[in-house]
Amino acid sequence: MILLGFIVFMILLFIGVPIWLALGIGGVFWGVFLIGLPLESIPTQFFISTDSWLLLAIPYFLLAGNLMTYMGPAYKMLKVVNDLVGHFRGGIPAAAVITCAVFGALSGSSIATVVAVGTLMIPQMKALGYSMQNSMGIVASAGTLGSMIPPSIFFVLYASMVGADVGDLFISGIIPGIFISIVLVITAVLVSSKEKASVKEKSSFSTIKKSFIEAIPSLFMPVIVLGGIYTGTFTPTESAAVAVLYVLLISFIFNRKDFTRENLVKSIKSSMMTTAVIYIILGGAQLFSTALMYTQLPQGITRALTELSLSPWIIMLLILLLFFVLGTFLEPIPILFITMPILYPVVTGLGFDAIHFGIVTCALMMISQITPPVGGSLFALSSYFKENVSVVVKGSMPYMYALIIAAIILLYVPWLSTALVR
Repeated sequence: MILLGFIVFMILLFIGVPIWLALGIGGVFWGVFLIGLPLESIPTQFFISTDSWLLLAIPYFLLAGNLMTYMGPAYKMLKVVNDLVGHFRGGIPAAAVITCAVFGALSGSSIATVVAVGTLMIPQMKALGYSMQNSMGIVASAGTLGSMIPPSIFFVLYASMVGADVGDLFISGIIPGIFISIVLVITAVLVSSKEKASVKEKSSFSTIKKSFIEAIPSLFMPVIVLGGIYTGTFTPTESAAVAVLYVLLISFIFNRKDFTRENLVKSIKSSMMTTAVIYIILGGAQLFSTALMYTQLPQGITRALTELSLSPWIIMLLILLLFFVLGTFLEPIPILFITMPILYPVVTGLGFDAIHFGIVTCALMMISQITPPVGGSLFALSSYFKENVSVVVKGSMPYMYALIIAAIILLYVPWLSTALVR
């Protein structure tokens, strides 16, 4: 009967039923027919899944990121990075990666990052002689940094599911975020060195100084969020609300031209739509998780794995492989909701740290955003620039390999993930 519940879920998933509905039907099937839960308890399970103070941070962080994008403060950060390193050989590809990292910290969204940075950097790279394939590959891959560099929506969701401290996750994401950024910068410079491209004209000191001064207000947003959480001044949810107020304030003062009703409505609408999707998936995942808890399937898997006498590190490597395979046909959030109820007890039972596992999982979810046929970053760029998705796929391949190597290093060097909180 347990196997039948999984089969129902997988069939629904593969015939195109929305992930929240597939999770919900699978959970109801298990709960009602296997466990004997009353049908009227199903709405209660949906409500429980979203009745969380921590999850309130999601719409606020999304709104802060959208306001940064639509009202202009984020683009000032893009300009200062471009002015600083764009004139070096391979500088524009490196600038694209750094810009994605900075923009990801401001927006918290990979899709928003690839579109915003791509709009600015891809035409510039193409004009200098870089191929469209490589240019789009760089931005699609580096845009995934928005998942790792705090504040990260992924970390909020992970923390809410496993009970980890989201503040610790935010702080822990700093070193891995910088590490992966460096890996991608090196890869971008090496791959781009094979192309016969010219360099951008060097910006004058006065231009760089002006760009930096204009970007200072935007730079303080992640500082306020992380600083407030780390010092205990704000909870993560409060820091998200403060971020929204701060972005509104700097937009009103420094970006009055873009501080319009239209941009405000766009920001709110985009945030509401994304939040609704996440919360609906959460409801379906709650039913699924409740059913799993009653079946004690995670505990059974843990016992089976420990009896295999395999090294815990080998088991973790197999889990990473599972994440990679799932990432070829699922988006990161559904993968998180499907796997955590099963795998988290297994991983902690093997003695792994919750923060370390969260960072490594996030690294694999970054890769899932550029793995065909479902990679969200691939389709966001290809549709925006009206290029065949195969162009982005080919361009992102070297960077996907680099991200896989980075994820394996993060797995086997836990210090990178826990140094700031342990």
